Amino acid sequence: MFESLREGKASIVTDTIEEFTENGIRVSSGEEIPADVVVTATGFNMSVLGDVAFTVDGEPVDFTERVTWRGIMISGVPNMAYVFGYFRHSWTLRVDLVADLVSRLLETMTDKGATMVRPTLRPEDEGMEVRPFSDPENFNAGYVMRSQHILFKQGDREPWTHMMEHEEEREILPKADLDDGTLAYS
Repeated sequence: MFESLREGKASIVTDTIEEFTENGIRVSSGEEIPADVVVTATGFNMSVLGDVAFTVDGEPVDFTERVTWRGIMISGVPNMAYVFGYFRHSWTLRVDLVADLVSRLLETMTDKGATMVRPTLRPEDEGMEVRPFSDPENFNAGYVMRSQHILFKQGDREPWTHMMEHEEEREILPKADLDDGTLAYS
């Protein structure tokens, strides 16, 4: 396939197939594309944390009602961190930043004698605007847009956002204040 693409014998078209024709396909732009083979790549659908059914204190967790804390933890869910990498950079860049922050968080818990940490909205955060997990103006891949209805949300301010940009997070995450009142230790 790659040889054919390099030699100009094959092409990739990103469009919606309207219909198959006698000689190929007609796409939504109206163009008829001759084709011997059509490979559809419609994407995939995301699941939230592998579709594991989470409960906190015996109550099911509805992730659609939760906001992310720095794109690492979820409001009201204790002792759980997750890694969601960058859309436009290597995932491992974010994995390293998250691992460092979680290590600092574990050290903070040890220093405080805490066995649990839970992201908790402060009184001043209670009425904040809740936004989709991914801003469609920033990143609107089909698999993300199709999944917005099942994903947790983000707030309109730090630390309740998931920036998704390495240039910002490489400065902010290492300096994140773990005693700003958004993490409840016990």
